Amino acid sequence: MKKAMLFILALLFSVGANAATLSLKTFQSTNASQKVDVASGSVVLGSGLATPAKGETWKSQFDLNSDTTTPVKVTWTFNPDNALASGWIKFKSAPDAFKTFFVSKVASFSFITTLYANQLSLLNFESATGQALNYTVSVSAVPVPAALFLFGPVLLGFLGLRKKQALAA
Repeated sequence: MKKAMLFILALLFSVGANAATLSLKTFQSTNASQKVDVASGSVVLGSGLATPAKGETWKSQFDLNSDTTTPVKVTWTFNPDNALASGWIKFKSAPDAFKTFFVSKVASFSFITTLYANQLSLLNFESATGQALNYTVSVSAVPVPAALFLFGPVLLGFLGLRKKQALAA
């Protein structure tokens, strides 16, 4: 029973050990409307409607922040999935240089990067071409295995208990 209680206690601590709070704000857009659906938390969401005229491009830019340095997964999704002809995803988080990805005829695109504590990060979709489409951007904190720091002492404790029981027998 004691082992189960220690395991559950370690699990509870590991779940909350890396709870980064992200915040998302709209910055600017061209030929697209944009909004923030979930502005703060471990997952933030933005969305919009791109309505470029024939031959024109569209762009959408968001500002992103985190209270702690943390890895994040960024996912852009486009609907209908065949409406995006091409575009550039650009991400900047100081002190890193811009990360740039060219996407063409995809339904979604994801990448993992690092947000630095209290540094403004730029999340842009630029020079996009294609038909009118809805888009969403999701940014979620990727949990770092902080549980290793908490499970390590617990595992050593289990080994110590096992050794103690073996010596007592």
